[in-house]
Amino acid sequence: MKKIKPAFLPAILILCLLIGSIGNLTSVLGVPALLVVVLLGAGLYFGAPRLDHLSTRQLRWGIGLGLLAMLIAQVVVLHVMPNTVYHDPYRVLSQADQLAAGHMTWDITYFWRYANNVPLAYLLSLWLRLTQLVGLSTNLSVQLLSILVLDSFIALALHTIWQLSQRASLLVVAFGFFALSPFAYTYYLQVFYSDLPTMLVLLIIIRSLLNWSQKTSRQRWFAGSGLVVAVMLGAMLKPNLVVLLPALLIVGLILARQHLWRQAKLTLPILLIVLGFGLSLPATKVIDVAANYQPRTAFSFPATNWILMGYNQHSNGGYSGKDVGRAIKLPSQAARQRYNFKTIPKRIKTLGVVGVIRLWVVKLGIVLNVQGIQRWYNGGFRAAPSWYSNHAGFYQGLTVIGYVAATLLMWGALMLKLLRWRPDLTDPHQILALLAVTTALGYLAFHTLLWEVEPRYGQAILPLLWVALAAIPRQASQSRPRWANQASLLNGATALLVVFGAVGVLGAQLPQKQVIAAQRSQPSVQYHAKPKTVTPGTVLAEVVDVNAPANYFSVQIHAGSQVQVTLTNLATGQHYRLTMAGSVARLHHQLAAGQYRITVQNLTTRGQQVDVTHTYHYQLAAHPLTVNGQSQPTASLIYTCMQR
Repeated sequence: MKKIKPAFLPAILILCLLIGSIGNLTSVLGVPALLVVVLLGAGLYFGAPRLDHLSTRQLRWGIGLGLLAMLIAQVVVLHVMPNTVYHDPYRVLSQADQLAAGHMTWDITYFWRYANNVPLAYLLSLWLRLTQLVGLSTNLSVQLLSILVLDSFIALALHTIWQLSQRASLLVVAFGFFALSPFAYTYYLQVFYSDLPTMLVLLIIIRSLLNWSQKTSRQRWFAGSGLVVAVMLGAMLKPNLVVLLPALLIVGLILARQHLWRQAKLTLPILLIVLGFGLSLPATKVIDVAANYQPRTAFSFPATNWILMGYNQHSNGGYSGKDVGRAIKLPSQAARQRYNFKTIPKRIKTLGVVGVIRLWVVKLGIVLNVQGIQRWYNGGFRAAPSWYSNHAGFYQGLTVIGYVAATLLMWGALMLKLLRWRPDLTDPHQILALLAVTTALGYLAFHTLLWEVEPRYGQAILPLLWVALAAIPRQASQSRPRWANQASLLNGATALLVVFGAVGVLGAQLPQKQVIAAQRSQPSVQYHAKPKTVTPGTVLAEVVDVNAPANYFSVQIHAGSQVQVTLTNLATGQHYRLTMAGSVARLHHQLAAGQYRITVQNLTTRGQQVDVTHTYHYQLAAHPLTVNGQSQPTASLIYTCMQR
């Protein structure tokens, strides 16, 4: 049996996950989250043998009923707590809604600046057109798509984990991670964007390689076709999928060095993966033509813009508004490129060796931070239920501890396996594990050493880590004492007490700004979105449901606009006058729960501009915008109601 000596790549991944773990424990809830990880980890260690004795029938019924309960909970969340999607996902959704309505124009500069989202917008528009044929609204279509992609990913991940490990305990733990943590009910459910499809594509790619050498010709034909399509779609949605190529090269070199390349029979799938990447280029061009999209270099950013932000120490290598603002002022893509080539070396020189390494560590901690999963691209619930708003600190704390603990528990189990793993590359499953580890490192290296970072970027490696955890063989199990089962139950109960106790005590220390109601979706002025011109005497009005007490209300108007903005309590008739501050009209006053009406009036003798978000079939808020009494269900003002 041929083995490679102490695994270098797994050791690097262990170091990365350790840095990520520390980064996730820095908040006020870090200590209780760590305690929950220790308790649950010990409980699972003691209880694993009992779980492994579950029959296949018991597993199927248990997991099946659990997934059904998860689906019901997801539908309830989407119905009761729809959120206001903002920033990039909304711009993609808005453009897809426009294309689906037959308006093949690109009205804002966003897509000229970030052309990588053009394929996503077009493909989403095809889904909207398809669902319109059966009478589904855009809102319901997007929610259905989110559930289909999310639950397909979860089901496929669980199936893959079982195929690779044949361990009931690991399958139950994976089910707990996906279905019992915030993973299935927050960002990936409530915001449709490219992150989740990319994770699904990665999982499909890895699955296509599973037991390739043992597949029949017919199975290889189907798997190979799916592999090409998956890579092509993945490369169009997220160009950083290209890290898969150097990962394949590294694994191929290791196999060749061990004289196992021919035995692994990976030549054909690698060629198919390269073909998929090659086809993504003409496929993108075809989509551009079909969508009537024409790039404009005057607005586009070169790739070096993201490298420039990646070495901005003031933003810790994340998105920098100052860098973007400077790039916008430059007249062309070529001018931006010249500026970047000149500035990037200066920033690296200013940082120095120690500064660069420190920045890399900080960026790695950011890219692996999962504390904000509820906040990613979530501008707040449209009208949060009173039971949530009145105890928002508790629920937010529960979300943070729940997902941080679930993530660190999975990472910890993987790190323990990686620590003892000496890859046996005669085993196809371990080749797959090595590829998963190498690709995960490629993603982390890409964002840490080269690109800008955001916390959600690190989630791309989630399917890879689960594949590695399932594919790496477990060590011979040690005998457990008789009291192991009781200890397992006790640890689980104690972990629950720690969670609820911690969020009850520490929840009040979380940020106190709670969004009570909001509609923050907008194409954005920075992308040259056109405001609505309000003629003299025109009255805009919109009703807002405020389900809990608040003390702040704002309505985005437009810089330099002269309109009167009032807020009226529909139950009491009390009026509040909002004060203009830049482009926003604001009110700082205690507001009781109830229904309110925003009124925007042009009392001047000339037209005034007001920022209004307008879609074709996507309903932005529970109540329509009215213009001089005429209802516009797919239009809305941009407002935020908060308890500060």
